[in-house]
Order: sequence, then structure tokens, then C-alpha cells
Amino acid sequence: MSVSAVQPSYQLLEQSSKMAHEAALEINARTQMPVEKASSLDFNKVEFKAPNVSDIEPLVKLNQANQYSRIGTNVLQRDQDMIGSLLDIHI
Repeated sequence: MSVSAVQPSYQLLEQSSKMAHEAALEINARTQMPVEKASSLDFNKVEFKAPNVSDIEPLVKLNQANQYSRIGTNVLQRDQDMIGSLLDIHI
């Protein structure tokens, strides 16, 4: 019976990819604003607006996707390191 961490790590990578895609679509849908031409220097104006609670959720999802991706790649790397050390032992 072989025990491999490859399949769960690929599942984590797939899940992180889906989460990142969904979060990017949500962020894109919320940030699309019509461009208004009032003055040539209006782009220099800075307005501080407190973020809505609904604006934070996609960012949290994006951060979570990043963490899942790191975990999945770390598991794959550890699996490869383990296989390499087993090959060194048998040779």
C-alpha cells in the first residue's frame, strides 16, 4: 500500500485556483466604475473611503487561496524530497 501526498496537494492547488478565480471575479465586479472626464487633473484627487464589509470578503478569499496554494506546493516539495531521500537510501 503506497501512501502519497501528491493527490491531496493537487486538490489543494485546484481548490486554491478556483478560490482565487472567484475572488478575482468578485473584486473585478465591484471595482468597475464608469470613467468621467471632468478635468484633466481630477485623477490626482485622493478620497478616502472606508471599505465596505462586502469588499473585504473577496480579499480574504484571495488571501486564503494564496495560503492553500503555498500549502499544496509545500506538500509536493516535501513529497519529492522524501522520494529523493528514499532513493538515496536504496542505492
